[in-house]
Amino acid sequence: MSIKSPNVKYKCVAFDAVGTLIHATPSVVDAYWSIGQRYGSELTRDVVKKRFGKTFSSRQLSLQTDEQSEYEFWQAVVKDVLGPVPAADECFNELYNHFGKPEAWRVDSDAEETIQALNELGIDVAIASNFDKRLNSVMDGHAALEGISHRVISSEIGWRKPSRQFYKLLSEKVHCHSHQILMIGDDFENDVAAARDAGLDAIQLVANNEATDAHQQIRSLKETLNHVIENG
Repeated sequence: MSIKSPNVKYKCVAFDAVGTLIHATPSVVDAYWSIGQRYGSELTRDVVKKRFGKTFSSRQLSLQTDEQSEYEFWQAVVKDVLGPVPAADECFNELYNHFGKPEAWRVDSDAEETIQALNELGIDVAIASNFDKRLNSVMDGHAALEGISHRVISSEIGWRKPSRQFYKLLSEKVHCHSHQILMIGDDFENDVAAARDAGLDAIQLVANNEATDAHQQIRSLKETLNHVIENG
């Protein structure tokens, strides 16, 4: 895709990572279930799915964070989801390391073309994520993400979305005023509402059958460019 650069107000487009640019493959639930099985878990996949959803949604996370806090959070999640298993430490280590491997993640089919098109417009592309340092190895292993020039990862900057401080640091790291940044993500609270509250423009990436507002939502990453041009 080659596009002549129009006048656009955005100097940077920032994307969320998980659920937006990258997708777990196999799914998170399938990874927990299959790895848990190897270490003696007797839970069915359906039980693992229910326990993961309940555990992840009920845990309260501080907006301030660091690598150790994230590591301990995932230790607690694995323990709550799988329960007692033989060789629990080894089970956790395999799960933790699994999600730091590029092959555990599929890059969205529209990501590379979208990133390239934004770069051709002279717009910087950033990733703005509540992941941890493992995201670096995931990104390093996918050529489709090479056009991303800034990585803003919560465990490395000390703040998680939806904090205003996260978005303040995002602005600083991409060397832009907040109103010059467009944030795109699948989580309305973290990626859209919080970004707007911090002065950024933001739109939500939603599944095709869930889109209800063309001005506030996109159904695929390839719609990013049209939004940038039409609203710039």
